[in-house]
Amino acid sequence: MHRHRLLLSCLLPLACMLGAATAIAQGVQRCESADGKVTYSNTQCPEGTSAVRKVNTSPPVAVDEQKAAKERAKRDAAEVKASDKAREQAQTKAERDAAETKKAQAKQRERCERAQRELERARSSHASLEQRPTTVEQTQKADKELGRREEEAVKACTG
Repeated sequence: MHRHRLLLSCLLPLACMLGAATAIAQGVQRCESADGKVTYSNTQCPEGTSAVRKVNTSPPVAVDEQKAAKERAKRDAAEVKASDKAREQAQTKAERDAAETKKAQAKQRERCERAQRELERARSSHASLEQRPTTVEQTQKADKELGRREEEAVKACTG
């Protein structure tokens, strides 16, 4: 018995809330009788009348609120457009910077390879001088050229 009372005390408020929610969900309707008498009801139409249409009970939106909402929508759209444009520009700049960096690296590699070829040529020339009789001036000139080419190779290949 005590269980039934507890169950009823829980179910009764739930049933009332469900009924109220259903009435609210149904809304208000205009009911008319055959003689033209109009009544409004949030439940079924009274006997002898028929539902003509549902009545819009939501509050009307004020003109100022509509204007403000349109302005907010315009502002939001403009912000999105500006954000998209900025992101696109940043992406384009990043791509351009990457291409320039790649080009600079290729140029650096080319300079290094050229400097290494010139260094190898200077070493070969210096080695050939040691194979034959030369003057001191020729040896000094070859040593100076070899030193210069070594400096250029280091400078070109470590940049």
